[in-house]
Amino acid sequence: MIRPTRVDDAYNRLRAAILHGRHRPGSRLLLTALCVEYEISSGVLREVLPRLLGEGLVVAEPQRGFRVVEVSAEDLRALTESRVLVEAAALRQAINCGDLQWESALVAAHHTLTGQSLRAEDGSLRREWFVAHSDFHRALLAGSPNHRLQEIADRLRDATEIYRYWSESIGDDHDRDIAGEHASILEATLARDAERAVALLTSHYERTRDILLRVQNEAGIAEQAG
Repeated sequence: MIRPTRVDDAYNRLRAAILHGRHRPGSRLLLTALCVEYEISSGVLREVLPRLLGEGLVVAEPQRGFRVVEVSAEDLRALTESRVLVEAAALRQAINCGDLQWESALVAAHHTLTGQSLRAEDGSLRREWFVAHSDFHRALLAGSPNHRLQEIADRLRDATEIYRYWSESIGDDHDRDIAGEHASILEATLARDAERAVALLTSHYERTRDILLRVQNEAGIAEQAG
């Protein structure tokens, strides 16, 4: 087993903190504070930040350092469109090429997801659900022989995840059955029905986009009224 290096460990921790909202979209990343918080040297941090920059999770500003990428309606629309294009291609390949081992791993990932609750008792969103959710969507594409497509899909998925911090209301569309959507995608995929699986996956992403845009728009109206 290969042990992660100090740089890898710091990268994974800071990346997770950004994706899970500890560093909010648009917030500045103060280098000295990060070194103290993560107990790393400035040299390690200088290796970590370019990796996050390459993934689109942070941006560099001349003379000002780094900050977490901001969120916007325009970018969310572009991300969703990109995810649909990339993941549709990868899912078609997975359905055509995936073997029994892929199917088994996909079923296991879905089983793990169904065992997680979206919200904690206090109403907050549970990180464990989002991890299982990402794992399920990653498993859907794992049967594709094109690892580049899978890597692009991973980056787009991570970039999209940060948008859930626009609102705590992502799961509050009472007419939506998220678990049912996942089950339908799984069923169509295992049936090797590429057209139906892609259509369901597209609808799944576009509905999430529409919910986030609606919530963001309502928040903007509330801010103006305040």
